[in-house]
Amino acid sequence: MPGAFALRAPEPGDADAVAALLRARERRDLGTEETTADDVHEEWEHLRSGGTLDAWVVDGDDDGALAGYAVADGPDLVVAVHPGAVGRGLGGALRTAAEERARARGTRVVRQFIPVTNTEARIHLLDVGWWPVHHYFRMHIDLKDARPRPDVLARAFDPDRDAEEVWHLIEGAYAEVEGHLPQSLESWRATALEQPGWDPAFWLLQHDARGIVGVALGERGGKGEARTGLITTVAVAERARGRGHGRRLVELLLSEFRGARLRRAETAAHGPTAAAARVFEAAGMEVARETQRWEKVLGV
Repeated sequence: MPGAFALRAPEPGDADAVAALLRARERRDLGTEETTADDVHEEWEHLRSGGTLDAWVVDGDDDGALAGYAVADGPDLVVAVHPGAVGRGLGGALRTAAEERARARGTRVVRQFIPVTNTEARIHLLDVGWWPVHHYFRMHIDLKDARPRPDVLARAFDPDRDAEEVWHLIEGAYAEVEGHLPQSLESWRATALEQPGWDPAFWLLQHDARGIVGVALGERGGKGEARTGLITTVAVAERARGRGHGRRLVELLLSEFRGARLRRAETAAHGPTAAAARVFEAAGMEVARETQRWEKVLGV
């Protein structure tokens, strides 16, 4: 380890300090704080239930504070260095320990999720054989800034008439999206249509001469001053892609959100390139957060 720092295994009483370190990292990288000590305890309990807790901490200069933390959970590695301790080599030492433990357990490919604002981490990973392979975007818009409703024909979803056709269109559109888990029609009905508060007014359909050509599905999220519309699914039939249907469907749904007196709209997009977010950007939404998934193939 560089200087006077040394890696050690975390103790149960370190959970508060680990959470504080992760929150400091989140403030720097995301502009917000999310992690709690309960989150850390739950993760450690999960890892211990599966065998051993493969984690390391580095004590900081102040009593009770931590300068660094890393954990290996199968192929997933988390390496965090307190913003005030960057540049001392801690990230490299923690990453190496996590990689070696993953290699010893037979893991072939490891990955980390890095906010694009963490420039130091991305430069470091690129230098030591890692590569960004996937992009995740959180998009948002203030609905007062949303564009006027486009002049296209659309209608609300009819569960009795449209369920099977919409399910089939969505499954086809998302079949090649990484992480998509195929659902049977019955399972999709149960998870999408039968959830409490489901509102068909936020499920919009467009047609062409051959049937439903695209869908935009949304739901309410948040209450009071934080009233938010969530865009959960946008899918266009393969025969009609590249004609602007996706953008118009998003604009239609934003118009419905605004008509329902919601204040904001949010969505998530992901894909191997930044193109995954373009349909939402074309409709006026902006990227609130971008995270990259970095991967490395471990040697023998």
